[in-house]
Amino acid sequence: MIFLFLRTMAIGLLGAIIFSVVGLPLPWLLGSMLVTLLFQLKSSWKIVWDPTFRNIGLVIAGYTIGYAFTLEALQEMINYFPMMIIINIIFLILFIGVSFAVSKWARLDIGTAMACCAPGGLQQVIVFAEEQKTLNITVVTFYQVMRLLAIITLVPFIVSGNNGNTASDNTAESYSLVLFGLLIVCYIVGMACKLIKIPTAYLLGPVFFIMICNLLSIQVPVMPENLLHIAQLFIGIYVGLLLERDKLKKMKSHIVYAVGSCIILISVAFFISEWMAHYFMDFATSFLSVVPGGVDQMGIIAASIQAEVTVVTSFQLFRILFLSIIIIPFVKYMVRRDQRKVRG
Repeated sequence: MIFLFLRTMAIGLLGAIIFSVVGLPLPWLLGSMLVTLLFQLKSSWKIVWDPTFRNIGLVIAGYTIGYAFTLEALQEMINYFPMMIIINIIFLILFIGVSFAVSKWARLDIGTAMACCAPGGLQQVIVFAEEQKTLNITVVTFYQVMRLLAIITLVPFIVSGNNGNTASDNTAESYSLVLFGLLIVCYIVGMACKLIKIPTAYLLGPVFFIMICNLLSIQVPVMPENLLHIAQLFIGIYVGLLLERDKLKKMKSHIVYAVGSCIILISVAFFISEWMAHYFMDFATSFLSVVPGGVDQMGIIAASIQAEVTVVTSFQLFRILFLSIIIIPFVKYMVRRDQRKVRG
């Protein structure tokens, strides 16, 4: 088993090295993800990855994001609250329209189509779909994974040449017992958040813990860039293994609809971001804030390209909240309505 883990890590490292040599954006995340995915789909090798490594990556990312949450940054977030509401209402309307189109063209019941097209929150949507016995969980998982893969693949190329803060401040970076001690505490906080069922616990737990340290004026070390690369590697390999070969073969007829619906969401996010970039923030920050990815993936991309991680994380957290309070209950209502029609 250890050999399999080491082989999988070597495959991810190979992808990171290839992307670094070629000069492609975010090589540690994008390179490891795509090469691992390629081996998963085309190779006869057995590739395995322990979720613990992904959790370690999320803890490092959460620490980095939490470090950026100062009192000034939190006060600034209040100004963006109306914009968060407007953007999520736009995506709600878009989500309903795309869902009905996918339902008609892909011949899916409306509940399954809506779960497939839900913008963001892969884990929350899949858990919801599992609870609803009438939804096709295999199709929902496929659409959500395809959306995540498409976003992580396309977003770095879109934002790589448009980030407004390319210079990274590495002057205070250092490896110390304090840093590793805090990372251990962050991992324990993540475990505790997991027990009380907080979404993306190993990311959000460290975010809030380090943010509280900042607000209490407790000095915490800056995350060295090499550790952020390790986090990207661990998360990239994990995401690359989400799409399984057997499921891809069964879902061939859905690939066009899954990719098409994702491109629509990304395109709308792009145009909204272009408008925001003219008035409020740089394009990279606005696009990472608006695009319907996950808070973990968008957060680590923001940290890697020196975008405003506090803004990106706040927008993505609000999306999860909006998804949980508005979208998922709406899908549940549509599922029940369909069931009543069938019984009637």
